[in-house]
Amino acid sequence: MRTIIPAPQAGVEVYDVDSGLGGQFTVSILSDLGGGMVEVRILHGNFTTSGWQSHGLFDGRISEVSRVRLTNPRRLE
Repeated sequence: MRTIIPAPQAGVEVYDVDSGLGGQFTVSILSDLGGGMVEVRILHGNFTTSGWQSHGLFDGRISEVSRVRLTNPRRLE
């Protein structure tokens, strides 16, 4: 089920994580769960002049991942 949370803001720190489907997801950290685990939101979309445009089923999904799986830190633009 897709979560109802605010659209991502430009400039938020994002990472890549292996999707397990042969690619990667771009994710942002929502909370630190302790024990090296974090709760992340999958970001699958882009910014347009009217705001965030979602691109499919994975955008907005929440997952728990090990922090060591997060790679390529950068800012969302």
